[in-house]
Amino acid sequence: MRLIPSEFLVKGQRLLRLYSHYSLFLALFLTIVDGLDHSDAIIGGHAPHTLLITVSLYVIVAAVFVGFANRNPNPQIAIGYIFLEIVLLSAMMFSSGGIDSGFPSLILIPVVIANLLAPGVLGFGVAAWSSLALFYTQQFLLQDLATQSIVNTGLQGILFFTLAALTQALSQRLQSTLTLADEQATRIRRLQNFSKKALLGLPNGIIACDKNHQVLLFNQQAARWFKLQEDRALPDAIQQASSGSVIQHQQVGLMLSRVEIEGAEPGDYLIYLEDSSRIAAEAQQIKLASLGRLTASIAHEIRNPLSALRQAAQLLGETDYLQAPEQKLTHIVEQHCMRINRTIEDILQLSRRTQACREDLPLRPWLQHFIEHFNGLHQDKHFSIKLACDDDWLITFDPDHLQQILHNLCANGLRHALKHNPDHARLMLIADKTPEGMRLAVVDNGPGVAPEQQVHLFEPFHTTEHDGTGLGLYLCRELCEANQATIQYIRKQKHTCFQIQAQSPTLRKTD
Repeated sequence: MRLIPSEFLVKGQRLLRLYSHYSLFLALFLTIVDGLDHSDAIIGGHAPHTLLITVSLYVIVAAVFVGFANRNPNPQIAIGYIFLEIVLLSAMMFSSGGIDSGFPSLILIPVVIANLLAPGVLGFGVAAWSSLALFYTQQFLLQDLATQSIVNTGLQGILFFTLAALTQALSQRLQSTLTLADEQATRIRRLQNFSKKALLGLPNGIIACDKNHQVLLFNQQAARWFKLQEDRALPDAIQQASSGSVIQHQQVGLMLSRVEIEGAEPGDYLIYLEDSSRIAAEAQQIKLASLGRLTASIAHEIRNPLSALRQAAQLLGETDYLQAPEQKLTHIVEQHCMRINRTIEDILQLSRRTQACREDLPLRPWLQHFIEHFNGLHQDKHFSIKLACDDDWLITFDPDHLQQILHNLCANGLRHALKHNPDHARLMLIADKTPEGMRLAVVDNGPGVAPEQQVHLFEPFHTTEHDGTGLGLYLCRELCEANQATIQYIRKQKHTCFQIQAQSPTLRKTD
Protein backbone atom coordinates (compact mmCIF):
# COMPACT_ATOMS: atom_id res chain seq x y z
CA MET A 1 0.00 0.00 0.00
CA ARG A 2 1.35 3.42 -0.95
CA LEU A 3 0.54 6.47 1.16
CA ILE A 4 -0.60 9.67 -0.55
CA PRO A 5 1.75 12.45 0.61
CA SER A 6 -0.95 15.11 0.65
CA GLU A 7 -3.17 13.04 2.96
CA PHE A 8 -0.22 12.17 5.14
CA LEU A 9 0.78 15.81 5.54
CA VAL A 10 -2.72 16.72 6.62
CA LYS A 11 -3.35 13.80 8.97
CA GLY A 12 0.02 12.76 10.41
CA GLN A 13 2.58 15.53 10.20
CA ARG A 14 2.24 16.73 13.78
CA LEU A 15 2.04 13.16 15.14
CA LEU A 16 5.16 12.23 13.20
CA ARG A 17 7.09 15.17 14.63
CA LEU A 18 6.10 14.24 18.18
CA TYR A 19 7.03 10.62 17.57
CA SER A 20 10.43 11.57 16.11
CA HIS A 21 11.24 13.51 19.28
CA TYR A 22 10.04 10.60 21.39
CA SER A 23 12.34 8.18 19.49
CA LEU A 24 15.34 10.44 19.95
CA PHE A 25 14.55 10.86 23.64
CA LEU A 26 14.21 7.05 24.06
CA ALA A 27 17.50 6.44 22.23
CA LEU A 28 19.33 8.98 24.41
CA PHE A 29 17.68 7.60 27.56
CA LEU A 30 18.78 4.04 26.72
CA THR A 31 22.29 5.32 25.98
CA ILE A 32 22.46 7.04 29.36
CA VAL A 33 21.12 3.95 31.16
CA ASP A 34 23.66 1.74 29.38
CA GLY A 35 26.46 4.14 30.27
CA LEU A 36 25.49 4.30 33.97
CA ASP A 37 24.79 0.55 34.27
CA HIS A 38 28.41 -0.68 34.46
CA SER A 39 27.39 -4.13 35.63
CA ASP A 40 24.81 -4.54 32.84
CA ALA A 41 22.21 -5.44 35.42
CA ILE A 42 19.38 -3.39 33.88
CA ILE A 43 19.92 -3.87 30.14
CA GLY A 44 22.57 -5.54 28.01
CA GLY A 45 23.21 -8.45 30.33
CA HIS A 46 23.27 -11.07 27.55
CA ALA A 47 25.36 -9.20 24.91
CA PRO A 48 26.61 -5.82 26.22
CA HIS A 49 28.76 -5.03 23.17
CA THR A 50 25.82 -5.66 20.84
CA LEU A 51 23.68 -3.35 22.99
CA LEU A 52 26.29 -0.59 22.84
CA ILE A 53 26.49 -0.79 19.06
CA THR A 54 22.71 -0.99 18.68
CA VAL A 55 22.01 1.95 21.04
CA SER A 56 24.62 4.11 19.28
CA LEU A 57 23.10 3.28 15.91
CA TYR A 58 19.63 4.02 17.37
CA VAL A 59 20.71 7.52 18.45
CA ILE A 60 22.15 8.29 15.00
CA VAL A 61 19.10 6.97 13.10
CA ALA A 62 16.67 8.76 15.48
CA ALA A 63 18.54 12.07 15.10
CA VAL A 64 18.44 11.80 11.30
CA PHE A 65 14.74 10.95 11.47
CA VAL A 66 14.04 14.06 13.57
CA GLY A 67 15.54 16.15 10.79
CA PHE A 68 13.39 14.45 8.15
CA ALA A 69 10.22 14.69 10.23
CA ASN A 70 10.60 18.41 10.88
CA ARG A 71 11.86 19.54 7.47
CA ASN A 72 10.56 17.18 4.80
CA PRO A 73 8.12 14.62 6.26
CA ASN A 74 7.56 11.70 3.93
CA PRO A 75 5.17 8.78 4.59
CA GLN A 76 7.40 6.12 3.03
CA ILE A 77 10.43 7.26 5.05
CA ALA A 78 8.32 7.34 8.22
CA ILE A 79 7.08 3.74 7.85
CA GLY A 80 10.54 2.59 6.78
CA TYR A 81 11.99 4.13 9.93
CA ILE A 82 9.41 2.31 12.06
CA PHE A 83 10.43 -1.03 10.50
CA LEU A 84 14.09 -0.22 11.21
CA GLU A 85 13.30 0.91 14.77
CA ILE A 86 11.54 -2.39 15.49
CA VAL A 87 14.67 -4.22 14.29
CA LEU A 88 16.86 -2.08 16.60
CA LEU A 89 14.55 -2.60 19.58
CA SER A 90 14.52 -6.36 18.86
CA ALA A 91 18.34 -6.35 18.81
CA MET A 92 18.38 -4.56 22.19
CA MET A 93 15.89 -7.13 23.48
CA PHE A 94 18.30 -9.87 22.35
CA SER A 95 21.18 -8.07 24.09
CA SER A 96 19.16 -7.83 27.32
CA GLY A 97 18.10 -11.45 27.50
CA GLY A 98 14.85 -11.76 25.59
CA ILE A 99 11.16 -11.15 26.08
CA ASP A 100 11.37 -10.68 29.84
CA SER A 101 13.61 -7.59 29.48
CA GLY A 102 10.63 -5.26 28.87
CA PHE A 103 11.58 -4.25 25.31
CA PRO A 104 8.39 -5.81 23.81
CA SER A 105 6.48 -3.05 25.63
CA LEU A 106 8.62 -0.46 23.83
CA ILE A 107 7.79 -2.17 20.50
CA LEU A 108 4.08 -1.58 21.18
CA ILE A 109 4.51 2.17 20.67
CA PRO A 110 5.87 1.97 17.05
CA VAL A 111 3.02 -0.46 16.26
CA VAL A 112 0.44 2.05 17.52
CA ILE A 113 2.07 4.98 15.69
CA ALA A 114 2.31 3.00 12.42
CA ASN A 115 -1.39 2.13 12.55
CA LEU A 116 -2.28 5.76 13.25
CA LEU A 117 -0.18 7.01 10.35
CA ALA A 118 -0.97 4.20 7.90
CA PRO A 119 -4.23 2.42 8.73
CA GLY A 120 -5.00 -0.64 6.62
CA VAL A 121 -2.77 -3.42 5.30
CA LEU A 122 0.44 -1.50 5.96
CA GLY A 123 -0.47 -1.04 9.62
CA PHE A 124 -1.10 -4.76 10.04
CA GLY A 125 2.17 -5.35 8.19
CA VAL A 126 4.01 -3.50 10.94
CA ALA A 127 2.24 -5.66 13.53
CA ALA A 128 3.27 -8.81 11.58
CA TRP A 129 6.86 -7.53 11.29
CA SER A 130 6.96 -6.91 15.05
CA SER A 131 5.63 -10.43 15.75
CA LEU A 132 8.21 -12.01 13.43
CA ALA A 133 11.02 -9.95 14.94
CA LEU A 134 9.97 -11.03 18.44
CA PHE A 135 9.65 -14.71 17.45
CA TYR A 136 12.97 -14.73 15.57
CA THR A 137 14.82 -13.07 18.45
CA GLN A 138 13.35 -15.22 21.22
CA GLN A 139 13.14 -18.61 19.56
CA PHE A 140 16.01 -18.60 17.04
CA LEU A 141 18.66 -16.19 18.30
CA LEU A 142 18.21 -17.00 21.98
CA GLN A 143 17.22 -20.66 21.29
CA ASP A 144 14.44 -20.40 23.87
CA LEU A 145 12.11 -23.18 22.72
CA ALA A 146 10.34 -23.73 26.00
CA THR A 147 6.59 -24.07 25.79
CA GLN A 148 5.95 -21.12 28.09
CA SER A 149 8.30 -18.91 26.07
CA ILE A 150 6.60 -19.85 22.79
CA VAL A 151 3.18 -19.17 24.33
CA ASN A 152 4.38 -15.78 25.62
CA THR A 153 5.76 -14.90 22.21
CA GLY A 154 2.47 -15.91 20.56
CA LEU A 155 0.44 -13.89 23.08
CA GLN A 156 2.68 -10.91 22.45
CA GLY A 157 2.09 -11.26 18.67
CA ILE A 158 -1.67 -11.48 19.27
CA LEU A 159 -1.36 -8.33 21.38
CA PHE A 160 0.39 -6.57 18.48
CA PHE A 161 -2.43 -7.46 16.04
CA THR A 162 -5.17 -6.67 18.57
CA LEU A 163 -3.62 -3.32 19.32
CA ALA A 164 -3.26 -2.62 15.58
CA ALA A 165 -6.96 -3.42 15.01
CA LEU A 166 -8.10 -1.27 17.95
CA THR A 167 -5.85 1.56 16.86
CA GLN A 168 -7.14 1.46 13.30
CA ALA A 169 -10.77 1.45 14.49
CA LEU A 170 -10.07 4.38 16.78
CA SER A 171 -8.15 6.15 14.02
CA GLN A 172 -10.99 5.73 11.53
CA ARG A 173 -13.57 7.04 13.99
CA LEU A 174 -11.30 9.89 14.98
CA GLN A 175 -10.60 10.67 11.33
CA SER A 176 -14.31 10.76 10.46
CA THR A 177 -14.87 13.08 13.41
CA LEU A 178 -12.02 15.32 12.34
CA THR A 179 -13.25 15.31 8.74
CA LEU A 180 -16.73 16.32 9.86
CA ALA A 181 -15.21 19.00 12.09
CA ASP A 182 -13.09 20.28 9.18
CA GLU A 183 -16.13 20.40 6.91
CA GLN A 184 -18.13 22.27 9.53
CA ALA A 185 -15.24 24.66 10.17
CA THR A 186 -14.89 25.28 6.42
CA ARG A 187 -18.63 25.91 6.12
CA ILE A 188 -18.56 28.27 9.09
CA ARG A 189 -15.60 30.17 7.61
CA ARG A 190 -17.43 30.50 4.28
CA LEU A 191 -20.57 31.75 5.99
CA GLN A 192 -18.49 34.16 8.05
CA ASN A 193 -16.85 35.48 4.89
CA PHE A 194 -20.23 35.91 3.20
CA SER A 195 -21.69 37.60 6.27
CA LYS A 196 -18.70 39.88 6.67
CA LYS A 197 -18.72 40.84 2.99
CA ALA A 198 -22.43 41.60 3.10
CA LEU A 199 -22.03 43.50 6.36
CA LEU A 200 -19.17 45.64 5.10
CA GLY A 201 -21.05 46.56 1.93
CA LEU A 202 -24.28 47.69 3.57
CA PRO A 203 -25.27 51.33 3.02
CA ASN A 204 -26.13 51.64 6.72
CA GLY A 205 -23.53 51.88 9.47
CA ILE A 206 -23.28 48.84 11.77
CA ILE A 207 -21.25 48.68 15.00
CA ALA A 208 -20.99 45.65 17.31
CA CYS A 209 -20.17 46.38 20.96
CA ASP A 210 -19.84 44.52 24.26
CA LYS A 211 -21.36 45.40 27.61
CA ASN A 212 -18.50 47.82 28.33
CA HIS A 213 -19.18 49.74 25.08
CA GLN A 214 -15.98 48.44 23.50
CA VAL A 215 -16.12 48.21 19.70
CA LEU A 216 -15.92 44.61 18.47
CA LEU A 217 -16.75 45.07 14.78
CA PHE A 218 -17.84 47.81 12.40
CA ASN A 219 -18.42 48.17 8.67
CA GLN A 220 -17.04 50.67 6.15
CA GLN A 221 -20.02 53.01 6.27
CA ALA A 222 -19.74 53.40 10.06
CA ALA A 223 -16.01 54.09 9.67
CA ARG A 224 -16.78 56.89 7.19
CA TRP A 225 -18.98 58.64 9.73
CA PHE A 226 -16.96 58.05 12.92
CA LYS A 227 -13.37 57.33 13.89
CA LEU A 228 -13.69 53.77 15.14
CA GLN A 229 -11.10 51.22 16.25
CA GLU A 230 -11.63 47.67 17.41
CA ASP A 231 -11.27 47.09 21.16
CA ARG A 232 -11.60 50.84 21.74
CA ALA A 233 -14.44 52.69 23.44
CA LEU A 234 -17.50 53.72 21.45
CA PRO A 235 -17.64 57.49 20.71
CA ASP A 236 -19.52 59.43 23.40
CA ALA A 237 -22.05 60.79 20.91
CA ILE A 238 -23.23 57.25 20.16
CA GLN A 239 -23.02 55.98 23.74
CA GLN A 240 -25.26 58.76 25.04
CA ALA A 241 -27.82 58.52 22.22
CA SER A 242 -30.95 56.49 22.84
CA SER A 243 -32.45 54.04 20.39
CA GLY A 244 -34.62 55.81 17.80
CA SER A 245 -32.90 59.17 18.20
CA VAL A 246 -31.19 61.16 15.45
CA ILE A 247 -27.51 62.16 15.78
CA GLN A 248 -26.30 65.22 13.90
CA HIS A 249 -22.80 64.41 12.70
CA GLN A 250 -20.81 66.14 9.94
CA GLN A 251 -23.97 67.83 8.63
CA VAL A 252 -25.63 64.43 8.33
CA GLY A 253 -28.60 63.30 10.41
CA LEU A 254 -28.05 59.69 11.52
CA MET A 255 -30.94 57.65 12.89
CA LEU A 256 -29.68 55.28 15.60
CA SER A 257 -31.16 51.91 16.54
CA ARG A 258 -29.79 49.69 19.33
CA VAL A 259 -30.47 45.93 19.23
CA GLU A 260 -29.56 43.37 21.90
CA ILE A 261 -27.99 40.14 20.60
CA GLU A 262 -29.68 36.96 21.82
CA GLY A 263 -27.48 33.94 22.40
CA ALA A 264 -24.27 36.00 22.52
CA GLU A 265 -22.24 37.16 25.50
CA PRO A 266 -24.38 39.01 28.07
CA GLY A 267 -24.52 42.71 27.26
CA ASP A 268 -23.44 42.46 23.60
CA TYR A 269 -25.45 44.65 21.25
CA LEU A 270 -25.57 46.05 17.72
CA ILE A 271 -25.96 49.68 16.67
CA TYR A 272 -27.56 50.54 13.32
CA LEU A 273 -26.89 53.98 11.86
CA GLU A 274 -28.97 55.12 8.90
CA ASP A 275 -28.80 58.41 7.01
CA SER A 276 -32.12 60.12 7.72
CA SER A 277 -31.88 62.09 4.47
CA ARG A 278 -31.75 58.81 2.52
CA ILE A 279 -34.85 57.61 4.35
CA ALA A 280 -36.58 60.87 3.51
CA ALA A 281 -35.45 60.55 -0.12
CA GLU A 282 -36.83 57.01 -0.35
CA ALA A 283 -40.11 58.18 1.14
CA GLN A 284 -40.16 61.03 -1.37
CA GLN A 285 -39.55 58.60 -4.22
CA ILE A 286 -42.45 56.44 -3.04
CA LYS A 287 -44.68 59.50 -2.87
CA LEU A 288 -43.60 60.63 -6.32
CA ALA A 289 -44.16 57.15 -7.75
CA SER A 290 -47.68 57.10 -6.33
CA LEU A 291 -48.25 60.64 -7.54
CA GLY A 292 -46.92 59.66 -10.97
CA ARG A 293 -49.38 56.79 -11.27
CA LEU A 294 -52.22 59.05 -10.14
CA THR A 295 -51.30 61.91 -12.47
CA ALA A 296 -50.83 59.46 -15.37
CA SER A 297 -54.37 58.21 -14.84
CA ILE A 298 -55.67 61.77 -14.67
CA ALA A 299 -53.64 62.75 -17.75
CA HIS A 300 -55.25 59.97 -19.80
CA GLU A 301 -58.68 61.25 -18.79
CA ILE A 302 -57.81 64.86 -19.66
CA ARG A 303 -56.31 64.23 -23.11
CA ASN A 304 -59.53 63.36 -24.93
CA PRO A 305 -61.61 66.39 -23.81
CA LEU A 306 -58.52 68.58 -24.23
CA SER A 307 -58.12 67.45 -27.85
CA ALA A 308 -61.80 68.18 -28.47
CA LEU A 309 -61.44 71.61 -26.85
CA ARG A 310 -58.41 72.49 -28.99
CA GLN A 311 -60.11 71.30 -32.18
CA ALA A 312 -63.20 73.35 -31.33
CA ALA A 313 -61.07 76.44 -30.77
CA GLN A 314 -59.33 75.92 -34.13
CA LEU A 315 -62.66 75.51 -35.95
CA LEU A 316 -64.10 78.55 -34.18
CA GLY A 317 -61.08 80.61 -35.17
CA GLU A 318 -61.59 79.72 -38.85
CA THR A 319 -65.14 81.19 -38.98
CA ASP A 320 -65.70 84.46 -40.87
CA TYR A 321 -67.99 86.23 -38.46
CA LEU A 322 -65.47 86.47 -35.56
CA GLN A 323 -63.85 89.83 -35.01
CA ALA A 324 -60.18 90.35 -34.14
CA PRO A 325 -60.70 90.34 -30.33
CA GLU A 326 -62.60 87.04 -30.56
CA GLN A 327 -59.91 85.62 -32.86
CA LYS A 328 -57.33 86.53 -30.20
CA LEU A 329 -59.35 84.74 -27.54
CA THR A 330 -59.56 81.55 -29.59
CA HIS A 331 -55.80 81.76 -30.16
CA ILE A 332 -55.26 82.04 -26.40
CA VAL A 333 -57.45 78.97 -25.83
CA GLU A 334 -55.48 77.01 -28.41
CA GLN A 335 -52.10 78.05 -26.96
CA HIS A 336 -53.10 76.99 -23.46
CA CYS A 337 -54.46 73.71 -24.77
CA MET A 338 -51.06 73.06 -26.35
CA ARG A 339 -49.32 73.93 -23.08
CA ILE A 340 -51.54 71.54 -21.11
CA ASN A 341 -50.90 68.85 -23.72
CA ARG A 342 -47.11 69.28 -23.35
CA THR A 343 -47.46 68.88 -19.58
CA ILE A 344 -49.51 65.71 -20.10
CA GLU A 345 -46.90 64.35 -22.54
CA ASP A 346 -44.11 64.91 -19.98
CA ILE A 347 -46.13 63.26 -17.23
CA LEU A 348 -46.90 60.24 -19.40
CA GLN A 349 -43.25 60.02 -20.39
CA LEU A 350 -42.30 59.80 -16.73
CA SER A 351 -44.92 57.17 -15.99
CA ARG A 352 -43.90 55.08 -19.05
CA ARG A 353 -40.19 55.23 -18.32
CA THR A 354 -38.66 51.85 -19.15
CA GLN A 355 -35.69 50.08 -17.61
CA ALA A 356 -32.38 51.36 -18.94
CA CYS A 357 -30.73 49.14 -21.58
CA ARG A 358 -27.18 50.40 -21.30
CA GLU A 359 -24.68 50.00 -24.12
CA ASP A 360 -21.06 50.95 -24.73
CA LEU A 361 -21.48 53.86 -27.12
CA PRO A 362 -18.63 55.39 -29.20
CA LEU A 363 -19.15 58.89 -27.90
CA ARG A 364 -17.86 61.16 -30.67
CA PRO A 365 -19.75 59.53 -33.61
CA TRP A 366 -22.89 59.35 -31.49
CA LEU A 367 -22.66 63.04 -30.52
CA GLN A 368 -22.00 64.06 -34.12
CA HIS A 369 -25.17 62.26 -35.19
CA PHE A 370 -27.08 63.95 -32.37
CA ILE A 371 -25.82 67.40 -33.46
CA GLU A 372 -26.95 66.76 -37.04
CA HIS A 373 -30.40 65.72 -35.81
CA PHE A 374 -30.66 68.72 -33.44
CA ASN A 375 -29.63 71.17 -36.18
CA GLY A 376 -32.30 69.69 -38.43
CA LEU A 377 -34.98 70.28 -35.79
CA HIS A 378 -33.97 73.96 -35.36
CA GLN A 379 -33.20 75.05 -38.92
CA ASP A 380 -35.20 78.24 -38.45
CA LYS A 381 -32.93 79.45 -35.62
CA HIS A 382 -29.54 81.13 -35.91
CA PHE A 383 -27.00 79.43 -33.62
CA SER A 384 -23.82 77.36 -33.62
CA ILE A 385 -23.07 74.12 -31.82
CA LYS A 386 -19.55 72.73 -31.32
CA LEU A 387 -18.20 69.41 -30.13
CA ALA A 388 -15.05 68.66 -28.11
CA CYS A 389 -14.51 64.90 -27.73
CA ASP A 390 -11.74 62.40 -28.51
CA ASP A 391 -12.37 59.75 -31.14
CA ASP A 392 -11.81 56.62 -29.03
CA TRP A 393 -13.86 57.47 -25.93
CA LEU A 394 -16.76 55.23 -24.92
CA ILE A 395 -19.69 55.87 -22.58
CA THR A 396 -22.04 53.33 -20.98
CA PHE A 397 -25.58 54.64 -21.42
CA ASP A 398 -28.99 53.83 -22.86
CA PRO A 399 -28.92 55.60 -26.26
CA ASP A 400 -32.62 56.56 -26.12
CA HIS A 401 -32.24 58.00 -22.63
CA LEU A 402 -29.11 59.92 -23.60
CA GLN A 403 -30.98 61.30 -26.64
CA GLN A 404 -33.79 62.59 -24.41
CA ILE A 405 -31.41 64.10 -21.86
CA LEU A 406 -29.26 65.94 -24.38
CA HIS A 407 -32.28 67.13 -26.37
CA ASN A 408 -33.83 68.62 -23.21
CA LEU A 409 -30.58 70.26 -22.11
CA CYS A 410 -29.70 71.61 -25.57
CA ALA A 411 -33.24 72.88 -26.22
CA ASN A 412 -33.29 74.69 -22.87
CA GLY A 413 -29.80 76.06 -23.44
CA LEU A 414 -30.64 77.24 -26.97
CA ARG A 415 -33.81 78.98 -25.80
CA HIS A 416 -31.97 80.96 -23.11
CA ALA A 417 -28.94 81.64 -25.34
CA LEU A 418 -31.18 83.10 -28.07
CA LYS A 419 -32.86 85.39 -25.54
CA HIS A 420 -29.53 86.62 -24.18
CA ASN A 421 -27.50 86.60 -27.43
CA PRO A 422 -29.93 86.52 -30.38
CA ASP A 423 -27.19 87.15 -32.95
CA HIS A 424 -24.53 84.73 -31.77
CA ALA A 425 -26.12 82.00 -29.64
CA ARG A 426 -23.69 79.14 -29.01
CA LEU A 427 -23.90 75.61 -27.64
CA MET A 428 -20.97 73.33 -26.79
CA LEU A 429 -20.82 69.62 -26.02
CA ILE A 430 -17.60 68.93 -24.10
CA ALA A 431 -16.54 65.40 -23.12
CA ASP A 432 -13.56 64.45 -20.98
CA LYS A 433 -12.38 61.43 -19.05
CA THR A 434 -12.26 61.27 -15.24
CA PRO A 435 -11.28 58.56 -12.74
CA GLU A 436 -15.00 57.90 -12.23
CA GLY A 437 -15.74 57.43 -15.94
CA MET A 438 -16.90 59.89 -18.62
CA ARG A 439 -18.00 63.47 -18.04
CA LEU A 440 -20.21 65.17 -20.62
CA ALA A 441 -21.02 68.88 -20.32
CA VAL A 442 -23.66 70.91 -22.18
CA VAL A 443 -22.61 74.58 -22.19
CA ASP A 444 -24.48 77.59 -23.59
CA ASN A 445 -23.79 81.32 -23.54
CA GLY A 446 -27.08 82.19 -21.86
CA PRO A 447 -27.44 84.32 -18.72
CA GLY A 448 -27.16 81.40 -16.32
CA VAL A 449 -29.44 80.40 -13.47
CA ALA A 450 -30.13 82.81 -10.64
CA PRO A 451 -28.64 81.64 -7.29
CA GLU A 452 -32.05 81.48 -5.61
CA GLN A 453 -33.34 79.21 -8.41
CA GLN A 454 -30.42 76.74 -8.42
CA VAL A 455 -31.65 74.72 -5.42
CA HIS A 456 -34.96 74.09 -7.21
CA LEU A 457 -33.56 73.19 -10.63
CA PHE A 458 -34.33 69.47 -10.57
CA GLU A 459 -37.59 69.65 -8.67
CA PRO A 460 -40.68 68.48 -10.59
CA PHE A 461 -43.06 71.20 -11.87
CA HIS A 462 -40.64 74.01 -10.97
CA THR A 463 -40.20 76.43 -13.89
CA THR A 464 -39.44 80.10 -14.50
CA GLU A 465 -41.06 80.08 -17.94
CA HIS A 466 -44.75 80.88 -18.30
CA ASP A 467 -45.16 78.18 -20.97
CA GLY A 468 -42.87 75.55 -19.41
CA THR A 469 -43.95 72.39 -17.60
CA GLY A 470 -41.10 72.20 -15.06
CA LEU A 471 -40.51 68.51 -15.82
CA GLY A 472 -37.62 68.69 -18.29
CA LEU A 473 -34.70 68.77 -15.83
CA TYR A 474 -36.49 66.45 -13.44
CA LEU A 475 -36.84 63.94 -16.26
CA CYS A 476 -33.13 64.36 -17.10
CA ARG A 477 -32.16 63.55 -13.52
CA GLU A 478 -34.44 60.50 -13.40
CA LEU A 479 -33.02 59.13 -16.65
CA CYS A 480 -29.45 59.71 -15.43
CA GLU A 481 -30.14 57.80 -12.22
CA ALA A 482 -31.62 54.95 -14.25
CA ASN A 483 -28.24 54.73 -16.04
CA GLN A 484 -26.18 54.97 -12.82
CA ALA A 485 -25.14 58.50 -13.76
CA THR A 486 -25.48 61.91 -12.14
CA ILE A 487 -26.33 65.38 -13.46
CA GLN A 488 -25.58 68.71 -11.84
CA TYR A 489 -25.56 72.40 -12.64
CA ILE A 490 -22.08 74.00 -12.74
CA ARG A 491 -22.03 77.74 -12.35
CA LYS A 492 -19.57 79.40 -14.73
CA GLN A 493 -19.00 83.01 -15.49
CA LYS A 494 -20.90 84.11 -18.65
CA HIS A 495 -21.94 80.52 -19.33
CA THR A 496 -24.51 77.95 -18.26
CA CYS A 497 -23.23 74.39 -17.82
CA PHE A 498 -25.05 71.15 -17.04
CA GLN A 499 -22.63 68.28 -16.40
CA ILE A 500 -23.37 64.55 -16.70
CA GLN A 501 -21.06 62.09 -14.92
CA ALA A 502 -21.52 58.61 -16.39
CA GLN A 503 -19.67 55.30 -16.40
CA SER A 504 -17.26 54.12 -19.04
CA PRO A 505 -16.92 50.44 -20.08
CA THR A 506 -13.68 50.01 -18.12
CA LEU A 507 -15.28 51.15 -14.89
CA ARG A 508 -18.50 49.24 -15.46
CA LYS A 509 -16.68 45.91 -15.74
CA THR A 510 -15.38 46.28 -12.18
CA ASP A 511 -18.82 46.99 -10.70
